[in-house]
Amino acid sequence: KVNKFQLFGKHYLYRTLLVAVLFFLAACTTEKNTAVSRAYHNLTAHYNVYFNGKQSLKAGTDKIDRSVEDDFSKVLPMFKSSNPTTGKAATSEMENAIEKGSKLIQSHSITKKPKRRKNRSKSYLEFASRDEFNNWVDDAYLLMGQAYFFEHNYAAAVENFSYVVRKFDKDPSRYTAYVWLIRSYTELERYVEAYEIIQQLQTDQDFPKNLDGEFAAATADYYARQLSYKEGIPFLVTAVKKTPQKLEKLRYKYILAQWYQETGEPSKASQTFREIARKNPPYKMAFNARINAAGTFTGTGDVEKLKKELRRMLRDKKNVDFRDQIYFAMGNISMKEGNKEQALKEYTKSAAMSVDNLYQRALSCLTLAQIYFEMPEYKKAQSYYDSAMVVIDDKYPNYRQIYDRHKSLTRLTDNIYTVEREDSLQRIAKMDEPSRNALIDKWIKAAVDKENKEKMAQQNQMMDRNFFRYNQNQFGSNLQQNQGTEWYFYNPTTVAYGKVEFERLWGKRKLEDNWCRFDKRTFSEENEEQKEDTLTADNGKKKIKDPKVREFYTQNLPLNDSLLLVSHGRIRNALFNAGRIFKTDFNDFPRSIESFEDLNKRYPDNLYALSSWFELWDLYKKLPNQEKADYYKNLIISKYPDSKYAKYLLNPNYFIELEARNDSVNR
Repeated sequence: KVNKFQLFGKHYLYRTLLVAVLFFLAACTTEKNTAVSRAYHNLTAHYNVYFNGKQSLKAGTDKIDRSVEDDFSKVLPMFKSSNPTTGKAATSEMENAIEKGSKLIQSHSITKKPKRRKNRSKSYLEFASRDEFNNWVDDAYLLMGQAYFFEHNYAAAVENFSYVVRKFDKDPSRYTAYVWLIRSYTELERYVEAYEIIQQLQTDQDFPKNLDGEFAAATADYYARQLSYKEGIPFLVTAVKKTPQKLEKLRYKYILAQWYQETGEPSKASQTFREIARKNPPYKMAFNARINAAGTFTGTGDVEKLKKELRRMLRDKKNVDFRDQIYFAMGNISMKEGNKEQALKEYTKSAAMSVDNLYQRALSCLTLAQIYFEMPEYKKAQSYYDSAMVVIDDKYPNYRQIYDRHKSLTRLTDNIYTVEREDSLQRIAKMDEPSRNALIDKWIKAAVDKENKEKMAQQNQMMDRNFFRYNQNQFGSNLQQNQGTEWYFYNPTTVAYGKVEFERLWGKRKLEDNWCRFDKRTFSEENEEQKEDTLTADNGKKKIKDPKVREFYTQNLPLNDSLLLVSHGRIRNALFNAGRIFKTDFNDFPRSIESFEDLNKRYPDNLYALSSWFELWDLYKKLPNQEKADYYKNLIISKYPDSKYAKYLLNPNYFIELEARNDSVNR
């Protein structure tokens, strides 16, 4: 017999469960807009969908940060995500964030208007006028926009952020969308649209204070992309102050110091770099901050203390890979002190030790090239420009100017080396045979000694490689036992190991064609061999390439009259060409005069006599040296009275009148 109270309790429990289920089902629908449905969808949208999407976005941005290693030798970008390689660095995380945002909108968006009340207050009317009643839908659009942004799909990002601005124009989330629109337009180089938003937000009294740091960073990036560092500095200063995360703050401060360098404020740059070093940053940033603080030395302060600190850094084993930067900083200090000779030694050490850091190698070589060019020592300048051109590309600052100077210097030094080479060959050709053979035998002995040293070095290197391969085999067998048949590139341990071994053998190489060649401008080995097979010496025979036989050294000697005539012709052409290059490319009038006068002294009746005299007249006019200018003017008029040069010297309007006569004939 069932107790009536027990029966009543069971029925009550069933009815309660039924009501709860019906209540839950009613709340699940987005077709109703009630307090219960709004509460349910806000709760589930926030903690069941948005939270997971936000976590996925964060995991993706962390992955992007880890995938990019800052190059402190260049001005750092404001955001690592701007690096072109990061677009696919976290695709799965970003796609998951987009999926979560889309799911939130599809499943939890409430657009149906609430039931009308009889007594409608102002706050209720404002509430009822909304287009969206789920508080997390605008955040979902922001989430998707940011995920698209980090995938470098900036058009889709702009679309999402613009939607938030239009549809949620009363919600604070629109300000976040505005900030991300600035970043998106900047990435797309749509600077006019980005600047319009910047101006709008600067005058908006309702702009939330908690977004000041993000807005300042986005605006600083806008100016940085246009290399307007001076205009961007105030915003970057604000970003440093308002950014709460330590690493991000340190990064912005490092960039600020670099901008001070770029805008010619070395004292502020040095002070900022030193502040960074005292904030316990990551080691690489701390090292570069100290180096740059030394590099921006203005000539005031305790220079000996600074040198002592740099020497201590040189002795630290952790800095072995950074010695090129340390020597470069020491060279900068020596230059500031006016000790050019010491600076050249330190810059030379920096260039010699720059193996992995291609940017520093280029900087050291270009610095040396510039110093030697100004001295002027053109052969040394060309040599260092040549070294720099191997490692830079057309994106390097002032590349066109560097390329043009390198090209001119190469043309000049080719002619200088031609004169030196032919003079040397003629001098050896004039020697008696026993003396000549004794000299050549010394060179052969030196070539043999060099070859023996190279063989010994190769043997030592081979022994090191064999030892390394033995360890590699041991390591590989252990990996195979531990990892089974897993493919090599699916195993991060083996990939990391392979990368280290590659860099040990080859150094850090750019991903490009002919990556294994030091000088990309040379032909392939096969083509080079074919080319060498076709080369002939000056005597018409096949060129000998073995430096351990006498014929290697005698094959180009001008030992008869015809070969001597060819050699003199090369010297004559090179002297004239060098004189023209000194004048037109470098405005080095004294060296140009020296080259032309040497030409005429060696070869009084040469085919360039008239042209060289006219060049000398023009050069002496520019110096000015009227006496010497008149000498060459009179020489041209007396020796070549019918030449156009003589007619011009007698009548400066000669060419104008000649052109007018030609025009008249043409008409």
